[in-house]
Amino acid sequence: MNRLELNLSAIKGTPEKIPFNPFIMHLAANLNNIDYNREYCQNPEILAQSQIKCSDFFGIDHVNVSTDAYREANAWGVEIGWKSHTPVAKTYLKIDDFYSLEIPDLNSNKRILNRVNAVKLLSEKVGGEQCIIGWIEAPFAEICCLFDLVNVLMLCKHQDWEKRIRDLINRILPIQKEFAKMQIEVGANIIGAGDSAISQIGPMRYEKCCLKATKELFDDIQRKVPVLYHVCGDNSVIDKEGRDMLKLISNTNAAILDLDYQVDLKLAKEKIGTNNCIRGNTNTQILGSTTYSINDVISEVETTIELGKPGGMFMYAAGCEWPWEPFTMASRNLGIAKTLVEKLGKY
Repeated sequence: MNRLELNLSAIKGTPEKIPFNPFIMHLAANLNNIDYNREYCQNPEILAQSQIKCSDFFGIDHVNVSTDAYREANAWGVEIGWKSHTPVAKTYLKIDDFYSLEIPDLNSNKRILNRVNAVKLLSEKVGGEQCIIGWIEAPFAEICCLFDLVNVLMLCKHQDWEKRIRDLINRILPIQKEFAKMQIEVGANIIGAGDSAISQIGPMRYEKCCLKATKELFDDIQRKVPVLYHVCGDNSVIDKEGRDMLKLISNTNAAILDLDYQVDLKLAKEKIGTNNCIRGNTNTQILGSTTYSINDVISEVETTIELGKPGGMFMYAAGCEWPWEPFTMASRNLGIAKTLVEKLGKY
């Protein structure tokens, strides 16, 4: 069974072993001695080469083209700043001006085409054997990339806040579908959708403003390939009306839920059942800080495997991007995790 087949079997049920799928971005650039912003994020050939090298070196069961959250936003006109450790928004759009903007032509945007070309290159080099994960932003994350989270949350002071947020999401939805389609057409086996801020809005706002559009987007993509829904933060909140955030994100019917370390993995598996495969959720603070010992890392990884393994439908990963600095510690911990998954992850 090759890596692509292993991932697809884990989505459907119990694979022969747990797929080893840490979310790697900066570490791939570091391993290849590449500047992340200037080269990795802007040159699809370098990105593809770095992902393949990293996946081969550490025995990772996928390659991915995620670099930052601002590809689609840039197509809409958001300027990119390159002075941080990762590309960020240099400017945001004004909500009041948004409806006068023309729908972007994705085929004329360099950042969009770079990601599509990275998928194409990966498909040419490792397609059919390795699992290739394309990437878009989920609807709520995308409007935050366009207008900034604070400005989106400020809409909630208006009486018609639900409509305002839904209208923004509905306008961007066709572009998200098109961006996913472009990547699928050149070889993406799975489409990742990042939702970095939904833990900040809670179950009620998510249900009223985001769930329907998110499900529509995922349903559209999953006519062709599975969706990996990457949700950051503590998405296990239950509000006073009984709305359960874990169950809501499960109801998007994403094939895979990528859960952060704040979520209780045992509880998540009990609530989600067989509706979604789960990926995650080793604590990135333990993996990324020199204050924790090797024994702490081993214990944390073993606990993740122990809680995620029963019944299958689980892929090993950290709660979010695998820490990348210092490189010696990051690579050591990744090697530890790979060894433990190989030892404990067979069915």
